[in-house]
Amino acid sequence: MNKSKLNLDLKLKLNIYGNQFVYPDFQRFRFKGVPKIVELQKSTLLNRDELVIEWYRAFKSNTKYTDTSLHSLYRTFTKYVKVCDSIPANPDSKEGINAFEAYLVHNVRIGSTSSNSANRELSGLRAIMRMLDRPVEQWFSKFKLFRSQINPTQAYSEIELKKLIKILQSLYFQLSKQIQASPKKYIKAGRHEQYASFSFGDIKVYVSSAITKCYCAAYFLLAYYTWANASTIRDMDIPKASPKKGQQGKWFVQTVLKKRANKFVTIELGDNLSADIPKHALNFINDLITLTHTLFPNTNRLLHQCIDEVNKPLCPTHIRSNMNWLIKTFGLTDDNGQELRPEARRFRATGSANYLALTGNSLETSILLNNTPDVVRKHYSKGNESENNAQLQATANTLENAIKCGDIDKAREQTLEQMNLEVLPYDEFVNRYAKSGNGQKTPLGTGCKDPFNSRGDRFRRKASIDSVDMSHLACADLLNCFSCPNQVLVEEVDDIWCLLSFYEALEDAKEDHLNMSHFKNNFERVLTRIKHVLFSIDLKVRRQAERKLHKVGRHPFWPDTLNLVL
Repeated sequence: MNKSKLNLDLKLKLNIYGNQFVYPDFQRFRFKGVPKIVELQKSTLLNRDELVIEWYRAFKSNTKYTDTSLHSLYRTFTKYVKVCDSIPANPDSKEGINAFEAYLVHNVRIGSTSSNSANRELSGLRAIMRMLDRPVEQWFSKFKLFRSQINPTQAYSEIELKKLIKILQSLYFQLSKQIQASPKKYIKAGRHEQYASFSFGDIKVYVSSAITKCYCAAYFLLAYYTWANASTIRDMDIPKASPKKGQQGKWFVQTVLKKRANKFVTIELGDNLSADIPKHALNFINDLITLTHTLFPNTNRLLHQCIDEVNKPLCPTHIRSNMNWLIKTFGLTDDNGQELRPEARRFRATGSANYLALTGNSLETSILLNNTPDVVRKHYSKGNESENNAQLQATANTLENAIKCGDIDKAREQTLEQMNLEVLPYDEFVNRYAKSGNGQKTPLGTGCKDPFNSRGDRFRRKASIDSVDMSHLACADLLNCFSCPNQVLVEEVDDIWCLLSFYEALEDAKEDHLNMSHFKNNFERVLTRIKHVLFSIDLKVRRQAERKLHKVGRHPFWPDTLNLVL
């Protein structure tokens, strides 16, 4: 091959994100083991220049894949050729493909590579060989080499979420205030100039690249408020304020192209107090829009990075490096003592898992996530591992009590002791409390040991009209019965039927509330308590009561049409 061909520029120019370019160089493939550019002089030159030029032209002329995908394929191909050179095997042959398949199988077997990663690399190599017009069906194995694994994204626990949101909000608002006070100073600031400061807890630090760090914090807060994908958040333009049909107040709406799925999705933030969009999101988005208009008045893009007056779109590299700074500086750790990283996908998983647990409606959740119900089931419905383990531990403790006590009745007594609740058959309840003149049945199907005691004074004060004496009234503060030591659970079918009817009536009240937040404030604590109570009674009694509810309907105290909005 003549020198002119050897001196060809074999670099690609790929825009991987927002005018951020990389330059993969195919000169590396001319040398054994695909060394880095700085190591070419001391590497072994191989006799495959024509093949390398063919590879380069196939990548350069490709119009099927995005630049980001081509960059990923280049990295996969680099790994493939390295493996072939180490054997050695011709990269342009069936033997080379078989060698790479064997390499991936070995790595999955010893646990150094996940089966999903191996599948992804093999799929990428297939795409490359199709670009080169090679006989893919003949060269690659006809058998499925790796079983796909579902790896659901881990949601944050409540403690982890509060810790992250608190520090991200503090970082954003502190930096935003300082930047808006002197915008030109921060736009001109160099990479290492620390004009801004950030205080959190007992720690105060001086901050370089303040604009970029401020927008990084905004990026994660947007992920928390909207549950949107990472790429759609980064690509957002400044949202437009608009009224929303059927809702109170102002909303901000932005339509964004979700590139991987090749579809447009709508991101919304508002002040309607809905379960999925907290009201204080409005304060944040207003400030973010003001910040962007102040710094970059001639742009439509919402998120930015800026150093030395050079303004570019916020990209994943800057988000990652700036959050590494945050984690290291403030020692953020999760419930297990491991590094606690803010990640858009985990905020997305947290919001969706909480909404799914709250509503049980996978269709609504999938609409909110712009995903199919199957994707939600596989990737966004597993919740947080630590919290799940805590619930399993509670179940295990009950079983452990049963083993230690020798029978389930004693175990149940031990469990109910912790709940401070007495369980009695009806006759025993009457003999012990009703005959003494104190005990009464309640409309919940439970009993009350002393409905006229001082605990009912609050109820009687609320019931009094024009200072009329209400001391003769028995307490009927039903929503607080389940935290009252006077409550007795009457273990009879009709009484448990009444309690089940009350539980159903509370659940139906969702439809009559302003939103899920209003409903949770009213009834979540009571519903949780009733669940524990129901699972503490004799299984036979509960099953009979459930069958009666199914056949007869609700107890007359709690009809289907009851409105329980507070």
